[in-house]
Amino acid sequence: MTHRQTLHNRAILITNGASALSQALCEQLIKAYKCRVALVSDGRSTVTKQRQNESAQLFVCDVTNRQQVAELAVTLEKHFGPLDMVIHQDCAMRNGNFPEPEEHYVIHTSNDILAFINLLTIFVPPMLRDGRTGGRFITVKNSPGSAKAFTDSQPVYNDLVRSIVPSCKAPESIRLSTIFCNGIDHKLTPFGLMLGEHEIAQRILEGIESERSIAQVSVRRSWLEFCSISAIQLAAVALEKLQLGGSENSY
Repeated sequence: MTHRQTLHNRAILITNGASALSQALCEQLIKAYKCRVALVSDGRSTVTKQRQNESAQLFVCDVTNRQQVAELAVTLEKHFGPLDMVIHQDCAMRNGNFPEPEEHYVIHTSNDILAFINLLTIFVPPMLRDGRTGGRFITVKNSPGSAKAFTDSQPVYNDLVRSIVPSCKAPESIRLSTIFCNGIDHKLTPFGLMLGEHEIAQRILEGIESERSIAQVSVRRSWLEFCSISAIQLAAVALEKLQLGGSENSY
């Protein structure tokens, strides 16, 4: 499977579908890769209705509820057939790497584990059914700590895949990958350094295409990138003023 084939013309489920990042991922997967995308939201947040078309459809599901995930799988099978990829964001993606109250951390971690297990055990088996060769399960984390905990547990998750799929090659057929986004902190990042959602989405998709089991995505521009962009913008403004001044003097 080449890098472009990793994403091209795939049926993909994206959780946390009400977030701007998930919707940016959806748009790029449809436009650049001709994918069919299921955006899944828990219903507590609003997903823009314009996102729904022939290639993208919206579904309400609490991914921590196993019964709801099972029902979602039946519905998606009718719309898309077996999925090729699941992109799972944390159940509670926070803006920033700042500490959170312990009780919130415990709830978020518990919910994320439940969601991961539900999605993995329900959507992975169909990826190897009827002669299919496998699929991808991508987890998006927004802090180094959560990403490290996930990757440290990867052998356990490989064992889990073996236990639910009757194939000794299951871990190789169902690739588990982690994309960790560092520096998601809009409030503390200087103006102009933070990437937009579409730029972050593009970097995440590049990380998925890399086929690495763990990929780090920077969501901030380097100072060199920032200065280069600023210089180009200033040059464009200066050129526009010069052209405007030349037009006025010609009268």
